[in-house]
Amino acid sequence: MNKVFVVGFREFWETVKTRTFFFSVVLMPMLIMALVYGTQRIARLGENEQLPTRTLAVVDAAGSVLAPLAHRVESFNSASPNRPYAIKPIAPAEADEKKLAQQVSAGEYFAFILIPTDAVDGAAPCTVGRRDSSLDVGRQLQDMLNQAIVAVRFEGSDPPIDQTQVEMLQRRVPVRTIDVQSGNETTGDEFARTMTPFAFMFLMFMGAFGISQGLLTGLIEEKSSRIVEMLLSAVSPLQLMAGKIIGMASVGLVTLAVWAVVGYWGAQRGGAAHLVTIFRLSYAGMYFFPGFLLVAAMLAAIGAACNTLKDAQSLGFPINIMTIVPMVMWIHITQNPNSTLSLVLSFIPPITPFIMILRICADPNLPLWQIVATLVLLWLSVFAAVWAAARVFRIGVLMYGKPPSLLELLKWIRQS
Repeated sequence: MNKVFVVGFREFWETVKTRTFFFSVVLMPMLIMALVYGTQRIARLGENEQLPTRTLAVVDAAGSVLAPLAHRVESFNSASPNRPYAIKPIAPAEADEKKLAQQVSAGEYFAFILIPTDAVDGAAPCTVGRRDSSLDVGRQLQDMLNQAIVAVRFEGSDPPIDQTQVEMLQRRVPVRTIDVQSGNETTGDEFARTMTPFAFMFLMFMGAFGISQGLLTGLIEEKSSRIVEMLLSAVSPLQLMAGKIIGMASVGLVTLAVWAVVGYWGAQRGGAAHLVTIFRLSYAGMYFFPGFLLVAAMLAAIGAACNTLKDAQSLGFPINIMTIVPMVMWIHITQNPNSTLSLVLSFIPPITPFIMILRICADPNLPLWQIVATLVLLWLSVFAAVWAAARVFRIGVLMYGKPPSLLELLKWIRQS
């Protein structure tokens, strides 16, 4: 065990003393926090920027939509004086869609709106042409156009309906939302609440796979330079592999601890303490450590069996495909943490830590049996992976030439 700890300390120290480690540990949580908690503030700063008046060329073939549309534009300008619109009426006889499109492209108009004769009845679609691709602008133009057409329908009904009264009766009620655990008000932080599970999952993912990749590349470099032969003259293959995994696991724990402290402090200062809690950080640590050991054992076996990074990438392709699942499915899992799919994915060991932290952040009241069962399964998978990796490591670490296939690796595990 003394030799194992010597190897582990060397791996730990050689990693943490580099500038790359320092910047990754410090900058990664800052980047995630800025993404999750700073996006809305940046968006609000952009909304306060004064924009020039944006001219809309409007062709009203229906003959009754222009006036209510102008009224909606005035109402919008009153509510958002920094982002004003102006209307330029175009006679239907002079209107040409291609010419208007060219004028918008040339910057004469911000956008054009074509209102056909049957637009009020809904028999024909209106046309909006604009050069920009802003989602907010598209929504604003469509909302104002639809509201104007609805106003025309109210006026043309028999008997006429007072739209103002209808809007007053249909006005929305403001809703104040709170976090039931902390009692803090959460109104307005929906984006941060949605992105917090992803932030937890992404940091765990980067900690597990990003640091474990160092173990893989380090083994391949040592094999290529024949350094591993010198190491094996002093320690056994099992001691070497165990020391490397323990050393990199220590790096992972230090990284996660720093990220947890920075994230918790930043959340406290940024008014998001109800999103980054000790409860969530504790579960992140409980799942991260066995998850890291599992990934590290698999990559250690691949690194010992391969001589180049290209060979390792080919052999590790199934693992890489598996790791994509949490990235692709995180929205569904966050919105449906108790669905059958989320439950099934929780019991697939390589991705169990990432799926479970998404579910725990989305629903703090997950059944306890699911948490216990997934942790037990994860630790059993760690023991199995370390046992199999030790057998592969003992044979592959001194082998050169053509890398083994997956079937050959299975033979090594069974026969050695």
